[in-house]
Amino acid sequence: MKFKCVCVGLLALCFSNAISQVPSAQLTIKEKSGFLGMGGPRVVHIQLSSQEPQAPITSDNVNSGAYYYFFVTPFGDWKLDEAFLTEELSKVSIYQDGKVFPIEWKSSLLTIGNGAALLGFSKSLKIHQVFLFQCTLIEKVNQVEFTVPQEYWPGYSILISNLDRARNEEQASRYREAIWYYDQIVSNQSFNIFPQYDSIKTLRVSAFEKIHDGVWSSFQSLMQSENITGNYKNVISQLDNYKPSLQYILDSLPRPQWNISSLDPPVVPVLSKARESLIQISTVRDSLQHVWDEETIRWILNSSSLGKNGYLYQYIIETLAYAFSSLPFEDTTITSLQVNIPDELRQRLVKNNLTESYETFIRVCNERFQMHLPIFPVEFLPNLRNDTASFPLPYYSMLKAVNDYYSGNWVDAQNEVFTIFRTCYEQELTTRFDALRVAIRNRQTSLSSDILSLLKEAQQAEAKRDVNGATERYRQVTLVAPDFAYGFFLFGKFYARTGDINRAIFYFQRAYELDTMYLSAYRECYNSYLKLGNYKPMIDVMNTALAKGNNFWEIHFNLGMAYMGDGDLAKAIQHYEQALMLNPKSYKANLQLGLAYQNAKNYQKAREYFNNAIGIDPARQEAVDYLTKLNELQRMGK
Repeated sequence: MKFKCVCVGLLALCFSNAISQVPSAQLTIKEKSGFLGMGGPRVVHIQLSSQEPQAPITSDNVNSGAYYYFFVTPFGDWKLDEAFLTEELSKVSIYQDGKVFPIEWKSSLLTIGNGAALLGFSKSLKIHQVFLFQCTLIEKVNQVEFTVPQEYWPGYSILISNLDRARNEEQASRYREAIWYYDQIVSNQSFNIFPQYDSIKTLRVSAFEKIHDGVWSSFQSLMQSENITGNYKNVISQLDNYKPSLQYILDSLPRPQWNISSLDPPVVPVLSKARESLIQISTVRDSLQHVWDEETIRWILNSSSLGKNGYLYQYIIETLAYAFSSLPFEDTTITSLQVNIPDELRQRLVKNNLTESYETFIRVCNERFQMHLPIFPVEFLPNLRNDTASFPLPYYSMLKAVNDYYSGNWVDAQNEVFTIFRTCYEQELTTRFDALRVAIRNRQTSLSSDILSLLKEAQQAEAKRDVNGATERYRQVTLVAPDFAYGFFLFGKFYARTGDINRAIFYFQRAYELDTMYLSAYRECYNSYLKLGNYKPMIDVMNTALAKGNNFWEIHFNLGMAYMGDGDLAKAIQHYEQALMLNPKSYKANLQLGLAYQNAKNYQKAREYFNNAIGIDPARQEAVDYLTKLNELQRMGK
């Protein structure tokens, strides 16, 4: 190590200033000196130092070196020479807690002032505790006490920095941030050497208490406000915002790993207050939520298509019906209702400040799903049934079917499904509710877990494009449960997806033989024959469905389509008319009946039904085009 030589006078000034600020002591190294021991004792000045003795020392540079360093200079007029450094200073050691620390490192003679040296001692020395410098002489041991102030202890700068930042954050009422800085101190067990350590732990507890007091004060002010009624969403949102802060206190205040127990006397009252406040705020919040839910439900229940917001009510009922139909009924678990509100509906709801009401209604429905409760109160569905004339689709039956299903009223649910089949002309919806009917049947027969597992494995294999694996598992289902119509239906769907139409037809037929009301099985079998262009078997399938009691508009409509394909206009017209008797507002049935009469050259009847279709759905161009062509035919005399 090299040390620069500077002006003695300047150094003396620097060191005099340093000596007044930095811990130091005088130690007698040699009792007598000079010729025949006639001189006075040799006393040295020992000062805490860093590895660079000319630099002002701090906690950081004192603790950064390999040793604890002490700067030694002669005290008085004598000079420290190389011999004294080698012989006399070697006798110096440190004594602490019954242990002696010898010099582990020593610089060469430094040509500073009257000479100087730098001594290094082990870092196992507890610099934060009082220790003794000692020199063993022939007759006695000279000792001098040495105390290092805490600003030179390990970690002091970090502790003070975090403490200052914590205090600044507290002054700005940012108590969480303050706690973070307090935590940097109390979580580090090396800081427990400082006398401030326990008081910092107390300050930390106090910051948690201030968080609680702030929450509680805000809560009381909110409860005294006159804006609660009619402003439930905002109030509930505010109450919800209080709860994480209180939970934060409960979770973060105790820290057993830092020796901060939930049973510590300063901690106990703060935890108790936070716990009680959380219970009270949660109780008030749940009570307000219940009131809001009831008011929301009341708005829905008391609405009507003829009321002030009748159009909104119609949209809401329509959206609910479609949403409920999309539930995965085949799944044995209760699932949540996910509703994507159509843009047009959303815009109207927003415009009328009703979006929250609708979303709340959906949430309440989901809560009732999970608790296996009826979705709707008793007065709602009868009111809706009386209003069904305003709706183009059987929404009452859709909602009641799902309500009965989740209430365990499976017979009533099944009856409503049949009503849907008789009156609904949307194939997508009838398919969904056919799945509900199958789910009801499956629950009534209590399917074994083995069958459900095989079906799941088959579907997983199919998803992985493992055709052989899927085929084998579907086959096992049909073997294990030969009366399970749904298993045969799924096997048929699998073959239809793989392009094996003939095998698909076989399994669809088996499905509706086992379950004579299986509308989807009839439909899929019909569609499979349609792909093959075989109209006669299509007619047979639909007539079988009629014979089994499935007197639904869709069956008659499909028969009309099949007879049209087979060239039997009379029977096609017969079944189209039957479909319209069952569902007069069917756009498709009116359109196809118009085409049938046009092919039979009964242009008056054809025009009548084309106009009916246009009246049902003016936005669709198809009926308009057919009517235009019909007018051209008549004009041309054909």
